Amino acid sequence: MRYAVVADLHGRRKAWRRVLADVERHRPDQVICLGDYLEAKVSWRRHDRSRRWDLEDVVDPDPKLWHELAVVDLVLGNQEWRIRDLLKNDQIVGDLTILLAAPETRMIGAATAMHGHQIGWEEWPDRRAPSMVVYPRLEELPDVPMLMVGHSHQVLLLDIAAHDWFNRDRADDSDSDEPESTGVPAARRWAVTPGHPIPVEVASRGGRRLFVNIGAARGKPSHWVLYDDTTSELTFHEVGPD
Repeated sequence: MRYAVVADLHGRRKAWRRVLADVERHRPDQVICLGDYLEAKVSWRRHDRSRRWDLEDVVDPDPKLWHELAVVDLVLGNQEWRIRDLLKNDQIVGDLTILLAAPETRMIGAATAMHGHQIGWEEWPDRRAPSMVVYPRLEELPDVPMLMVGHSHQVLLLDIAAHDWFNRDRADDSDSDEPESTGVPAARRWAVTPGHPIPVEVASRGGRRLFVNIGAARGKPSHWVLYDDTTSELTFHEVGPD
């Protein structure tokens, strides 16, 4: 099957329709959104489930977007969790019921999909990037052949080894070619070119795994990934602003 995987829409209906128009050109068999398709208006600092919040104070009502998202396969993100935690049962009606009842994980072909707030993240310098890159803490990743996530709003593809294998882009600037061994999982970052398929059969060899960070649908450009589990290929896509 061919899966179109989207993440981190954050309630932006125009971004959703921009991405969906590009997705439909590729005619996938299934569309999946990996969480944060809604935007919680209450910050963690103000999070108080003991009081009764008005719906409009928790999330912007958008019945048209909610209806369009309700027919998509969804994975619960931290934004949806916060919204669900603050609203009372009588406030969660219609399509919002579907949006807040999504599972936290889902299988997409051979890949395990989750939003990504369940794992730790850390910034590392990257010599190929003008700013810091946010990497997952490898020791916290589930032991699955391929993991797809959103959450960090970046495009990232990592080839993970069990141990003693280092990414030079994450090494320090010392004179040695590689840092000293730590015996923990390590990864190499793959270069990603939008529109160019990347083979993923590496995930089945020698205990190696793939980590796929989708990129945000809300951005300019917006991002999504086409995963073909028949040909075992991933293709990252960018969609420019209208």
